[in-house]
Amino acid sequence: MTDGWLAIAWAGVLVAGVAACVGLRRAGMPMTYVRDVLHVGAGLWPLGWSSWEGGAAPCAIAASGALALVAVPAAARWSSVARGVRDAVSGGDERFGGVALYAVSAAIFTAVAMSWKAAAPAAAGALLALALGDGIGGVVGRRFGRHPLRVPFGKPKSWEGAAAVTAFAALGAWIALRWYGAGPGPLVILGAGVIAGVAEALSPRATDNLVVPAAVFGWLQLVAS
Repeated sequence: MTDGWLAIAWAGVLVAGVAACVGLRRAGMPMTYVRDVLHVGAGLWPLGWSSWEGGAAPCAIAASGALALVAVPAAARWSSVARGVRDAVSGGDERFGGVALYAVSAAIFTAVAMSWKAAAPAAAGALLALALGDGIGGVVGRRFGRHPLRVPFGKPKSWEGAAAVTAFAALGAWIALRWYGAGPGPLVILGAGVIAGVAEALSPRATDNLVVPAAVFGWLQLVAS
């Protein structure tokens, strides 16, 4: 498939994914779970990098998606569509800025992967660690969290949720590295999970979607490149 057709397909996936999240929210799914669905679903993006012939199209798609999401809060003042997107994944303790930062991270690491091929496995590992770690870890923390983890400048967390972030971030890093032909040892994967868990726990409110992949990328690029 040429890059042109891939661009059309991925643009469709992006629009369909956001529309599905809006639909799930309107159908009654709690906002926090809709947000988790978006988190995990976005993890498919870095696994598709190897299908592109060039870097311009995927970088443009990722950048356009980031710009569109960054613009949502302002557009929500006059657009019912933008309000629907905003309200589907934000409210209460969950700020829309976190979703926007997720898209910014995806754009940054897409550009890194496309311009620096040797760093593509680490970039993919960073994003998939965020997708699975934060996405599934949030579900576990809300359902099974019994022991609070108190961080002065962060949102409420639990030790159970932090452990789940660590485990699923490690799984995400492992999947991405294996997908791109790397053969990481168990200490590399364990380190990625621990770094993701600590970064997520210590990140100031709404910044974990940028801090976590940056920390995991630094680790993977250092030890697994």
